[in-house]
Amino acid sequence: MKLLYLDESGNTGTDLDNNQQPIFVLGGFLIEDNKWHEINNYFNTKKVEICDYFKNNEIHTNEIFSPPHNSIFHIKDWKNNFEILNKLIDLILELDIQFQYIAIDKNTFKMEVQQKFGNYVKVDPYIYSFCMLYKFISQSLEKNNEKGIIFLDEIIDIPQYLSKIYSEISIQNHSIIEQALFLNSRDTNFIQIADIFSFYVCQYLNIQKGYKKYSDFKLNHCITSYNKLLTKTNIVNTEFLTKYFPIEYFK
Repeated sequence: MKLLYLDESGNTGTDLDNNQQPIFVLGGFLIEDNKWHEINNYFNTKKVEICDYFKNNEIHTNEIFSPPHNSIFHIKDWKNNFEILNKLIDLILELDIQFQYIAIDKNTFKMEVQQKFGNYVKVDPYIYSFCMLYKFISQSLEKNNEKGIIFLDEIIDIPQYLSKIYSEISIQNHSIIEQALFLNSRDTNFIQIADIFSFYVCQYLNIQKGYKKYSDFKLNHCITSYNKLLTKTNIVNTEFLTKYFPIEYFK
């Protein structure tokens, strides 16, 4: 049995004109169910060695990268935060997991939607990306004669939207068991790991597109981190420009 954990970065729903978050990423990883306890226990131990704060608190990559004023990570010696992030990435690379993701440039996505369906149709990149990943994962599992379960971070409204489209996207599915299950990211290491991965994919693509301007330090950190994670990534869609748009999923 394969377990797929996914988290998103750059989520603004159907607000595709948000200049602060022009790239959307839905990414995560597959693990074997019989390795769940081993990986979870190892990560549990090592993350606390990296930062004792993680013993009772969730890892939010963005909070460490750009901490708000009320965050424990809002400190004078801010480069220490990047030491923590570097260690977390190195820890992830030790784990027996395979990353994959779909990325969407919201500007391009908006133009494609409008060209195909007019100016008044809105599609959430999250829902669209999930459909594409669902289809791909289902086919991959079936090809290898395997079964799988999908776990997602709990986001308001997403469960009800997905429930409306399962009858369509699951027609050819013979490998994914149940609808996607939603977890509170605070309670699971695996969604937090997916958060780290998706964050760096999103930052890298923002940099490549020229959407984000960082200091040399942050820029080098993002690019180096992405390239490290890329060594554990078996499917890469740097930008999802689709020719197949399943509009029936969004009626």
